Amino acid sequence: MESYFKETDAFIKGNAALRGPQRVAHAKLKHSLAREPNIHKIIVLPTGAGKTGLIAIAPYQISDGRVLVITPSLVIREGISDAFDTRTPFNFWTERNVIIDDNKLPNVYRYAGYKTSADKTRVMRYLNEANIVIANIHKTFSSRSDKSLCGILPSDFFDMIIIDEAHHSAADSWIQALEHFSAKKIVKLTATPFRADAKELDGDLIFSDYQLADAIKDKLVKNILAEDYTTEKLEFLVDGKLVDKETALDAMDKKWVTRSVAYSPKCNQTIVEMSIKRLLEKRRLGSAHHQIIAVACDINHAKDIKALYEAQGLTAAVVTSDEPDKAEDTIIDYKKGQIDVVVNVNMLGEGFDHPNISIAAIFRPFRTLSPYAQFIGRALRKIKDGDDNIDNLAHVVYHTELDLDELWAYYPGQKIKGERKKIIELEYYREQASERNTDIGEVNAEGKVIGNIKEFLSDGIAARHSEEIQKRIDEREEKINKVADMMRTEGFSELDVEDYIKSQKQQLDKEITDKRNKLREELIREELHKVHTEDIVNRVDILFEETGIDPKGIELPSNTTSSFLKSAETNDAYIMKYINNSLKQKLKRSINEWETYDFEQAKKLLPELIERLKQKIQSLGA
Repeated sequence: MESYFKETDAFIKGNAALRGPQRVAHAKLKHSLAREPNIHKIIVLPTGAGKTGLIAIAPYQISDGRVLVITPSLVIREGISDAFDTRTPFNFWTERNVIIDDNKLPNVYRYAGYKTSADKTRVMRYLNEANIVIANIHKTFSSRSDKSLCGILPSDFFDMIIIDEAHHSAADSWIQALEHFSAKKIVKLTATPFRADAKELDGDLIFSDYQLADAIKDKLVKNILAEDYTTEKLEFLVDGKLVDKETALDAMDKKWVTRSVAYSPKCNQTIVEMSIKRLLEKRRLGSAHHQIIAVACDINHAKDIKALYEAQGLTAAVVTSDEPDKAEDTIIDYKKGQIDVVVNVNMLGEGFDHPNISIAAIFRPFRTLSPYAQFIGRALRKIKDGDDNIDNLAHVVYHTELDLDELWAYYPGQKIKGERKKIIELEYYREQASERNTDIGEVNAEGKVIGNIKEFLSDGIAARHSEEIQKRIDEREEKINKVADMMRTEGFSELDVEDYIKSQKQQLDKEITDKRNKLREELIREELHKVHTEDIVNRVDILFEETGIDPKGIELPSNTTSSFLKSAETNDAYIMKYINNSLKQKLKRSINEWETYDFEQAKKLLPELIERLKQKIQSLGA
């Protein structure tokens, strides 16, 4: 039990079936815990970037014992449990080629409590046999029940604790749960690194480089479109008189106006009609059974909104944190497509994974970004094979007078940031490509260092390796299935057939491991190159943001005496030439010749290069 996560050869580094931020975050987690094991680690990943998958791989090569995954709600616990269900071939580790041999999959137990002493005996057996235990916070710690994990387990039961949606972890119940267990390896994951109450998360932020902008750029999540509506005439009843908005604001205040709009049946009717219009368009033109998620102020308000949708012929339901069992049944029906609209109150603000949600209808004011961002995040999950302009475009629909524009500005800002990073990344690739196509002997008088790169690494070994591994898996599984069918035809028992399949899968796992070990050095270089590229793109993006200079402007190439740098036609091209050339001169070799220590040295040199570029840009405006 203590050695499972270190003895199992999980395929993480270089695994192209995993997402880049998952691999990088795991590497940083491993390094940080090895250096400072007693300090909590915080990882920020945007909605849709693969937080559940990161939880799945986080313990491997790191944990010395059992792992506890704590979630804030039943809904999130169920989502993780589904992905971790090793009874099916659709579990995360199998689907992503992390673990090939089914016999090496972890024992996962979802803790939901118990009722009788006989139940407790059974539960304790499951807990003792588990490698990973998943529980929501209410089943982990409870001051009103001795059946929580803190009430039935010794303090040293877990070696690692992973907290999902960690912005909750500053609350008392979470703190007391961590105080009960003596686990030193504490990992906190969140898509929202801020809390509404401004409490700081305890720990070191070790990974936040991959932002929503990157997820949009990489098409991991839906694009977002906001639509706010009002009516030509909008009046408020103040002191028995109907007055316009400006008069109402003078007499009352902004919060009063937004609350009044939120509870207004006529204003709600407008949002209901506009959201239904979008729903019908998407269902008619798209390829998915699109659905609406709505958020209300309270239960009575939610029931009123539900009635408005039903009056328009849609099926609707209310889910609330006050009735979790009823909500769970409703959510199952919603996921099956039997409900068109789910109206929630303090229930589905986070961690609810359902790609068919394409319309987020807002019927309440939000005062802070955190709950607003969490709610919109429910509509960002990508629809597989969906049309980017219809299926994978999320519509956020709300009334103009709910005063949400300031919060909405975060999203177009992220989209602009994503587009800018895409431009920077393309310029980086273009600079590398132009260098590849130049003969190595062409050196100009300004000291241009020419490299002869045969292939851009991030398009090479990882893809070939993934294809080769998958080909081997497919071929062997086809053979296994054929032999198994022949054995059944010849009258072998199902037990004999299962033994044969297990032995063959174990052999397959050994072959894959051997092949992976041969390619490991190349894969490590590939991973380091990817991290290096992302580091450059992120730093240059921040440079453009801080200085305000246009990536496609010409100030930098127009104000240099270097003919090599002057050949760059735009600012971003200039910056890439400057960085790449400086690193080659300092490290005395082209990037295709770099060793592990060269990438480490490049990481140390980059901040200085960026600072020099910043000073250069600032001097242009002097």
